[in-house]
Amino acid sequence: MSTVTVSLADEDFAFLQSFSEAQGTSVGEFLARQARSLRRQLEKPLPPEIIAASGIIAGDVDSRNEWLDHTERKHR
Repeated sequence: MSTVTVSLADEDFAFLQSFSEAQGTSVGEFLARQARSLRRQLEKPLPPEIIAASGIIAGDVDSRNEWLDHTERKHR
């Protein structure tokens, strides 16, 4: 397990202390759970419907040249 030190504004730390105590945990455990949750969410692949609807461009597409070609065709 790794350890990290994070600088927080005093009011942010006080908020995290109060919030985590109300949840029955420590600030460290709360932040560790948030990090795990973020990792799990980002590791999940997007559903095909979301990819199709969001306009995500494949990594092998030269988007700059595609845009230039499109712009040239559009303004002929």
